[in-house]
Amino acid sequence: MSASINELLRKGIAAAREGDKSTARDLFQQVVDLDEKSEKGWFWLASVVDSDSERRTCLENVLHINPSNERAQKALDTLTFDAKKVISDEEVIPGISRSQLRLILGGGFILVVLILIVALVGIISNNNRIAAESADSTAVAVAQTGTISAVTQIAAENAINNTATAESVGATLTALYTAIPTITPTSSIPTLPPTWTPRPTQGSVDVAVASLPPPTGLTGRLVVWSGPDVLSVDFLDVGYYDLSNANTYARIGDNLGRNPSMYITGQRVVYSRYDPQLFSSVIESININGTQLEAVQERWRNFDTTLDPEHPFYSRDGRYIVFIGRPVERQTAQVWLLDFNAPAGTDPLTQLSDDDFSYAYPSISPDNSRVAVVRTDNFSANSGTDIVLIDVASGGKIPLTNDLTTYTETNPRFTSDGSQIVYSAFPSNNPGRNDIFIKNAQGSGTSQTLITDPSNDIFPVMSEDGRYMAFASDRTGAYDIYIYDFTGQMLWQLTSSPTEDYPGDWWQP
Repeated sequence: MSASINELLRKGIAAAREGDKSTARDLFQQVVDLDEKSEKGWFWLASVVDSDSERRTCLENVLHINPSNERAQKALDTLTFDAKKVISDEEVIPGISRSQLRLILGGGFILVVLILIVALVGIISNNNRIAAESADSTAVAVAQTGTISAVTQIAAENAINNTATAESVGATLTALYTAIPTITPTSSIPTLPPTWTPRPTQGSVDVAVASLPPPTGLTGRLVVWSGPDVLSVDFLDVGYYDLSNANTYARIGDNLGRNPSMYITGQRVVYSRYDPQLFSSVIESININGTQLEAVQERWRNFDTTLDPEHPFYSRDGRYIVFIGRPVERQTAQVWLLDFNAPAGTDPLTQLSDDDFSYAYPSISPDNSRVAVVRTDNFSANSGTDIVLIDVASGGKIPLTNDLTTYTETNPRFTSDGSQIVYSAFPSNNPGRNDIFIKNAQGSGTSQTLITDPSNDIFPVMSEDGRYMAFASDRTGAYDIYIYDFTGQMLWQLTSSPTEDYPGDWWQP
């Protein structure tokens, strides 16, 4: 897949997550226009189109591309079931739905059949009586004439008469059944032909991966999300690399997630999990050994409603997570702070933003006083994306960057001492080229470039000791995780696979 399509997908997914369905739809439409076999493009387009007919078309295209996509098949089955239910509940006679009419007619038909069966039994019984009397007369005739020709002829006539009677009754039943009006479900959803006729694929091509030395001498755990995107929803396996133990990898739990963050002890993570029923996300936390899974939103269910919560990030002391979610009354994602130490029976959530901007990828400073977050303005004349700092106590916002559309920033993270913020950004004239920058956390001075390459370098994650930085790069064709040593000015490569690998957080003891 080309870098431009990748970037369109990434921007579309970001817009969809932020609730900007109009922008997301335009971006996903561009993806499928450029690559008609983009399974992920069609699937994501299905989540943001306006009508069920369009959604059905998108899902059918996904299944043409990949008949094994269970998520698309399940979504299509749900659409079909819902459509039939709506049709069944439509009123065809004032006060009577199609399903009720079908039940009434079905009960009437059963009554007619029972009456006809009783009549049929009477007719057959009468015919049998006549046949018996005829047989007695025939026996007398045979005795008198000594021949069997009369028996053969009369028996044949009786057989013909009985058959005709049965056929007559059967014809009557058929006529009566045909006369009963058949209620055939007729969908009110227009049937649209797929916008693309799929062709057989020619097979995948393995990406040639360059070899860089693996990292050595590192400590701690790097939590990641990685592997094949089996559901085409940009949610992957959540796991971690034990950097202190020869960089061994272990998966965490069985769910698919993204943007994981690690608790202060290094024994628990929080992440966004895909909800297939709602085409959205929820937030979960779990021990790294796969135990004690918690649906985090249950903590605030009785107090607040936040739709599509995601991008969770633990505070350094483990007391808070900051995340984004859309309030019911808004169409854009806002910033929320969850206090794990909130007294029982009180609202554990604090809403840190409440405006028409869209927010993404928040992180909280080591002293819990500020939140760095990406803010996008899609509505005003000065539209664009920048990083802002939110004061937790007052809710005040200070821009860290202020270049609007010149650069599009994402993934801000505080250094361990809180004095600087690393982030990735791409220029408006090269959207497939994110570089990694660092800037004073007070907003003063200019940004300094840390990593620059013709590739896309994203998701910078600093080690606690400040010596290393992990990030994802597609410089070999697929996103792998690289680690840069600031002291030794050396670049290492942690992963080398044809699938996607992204760092989430780095815990050190």
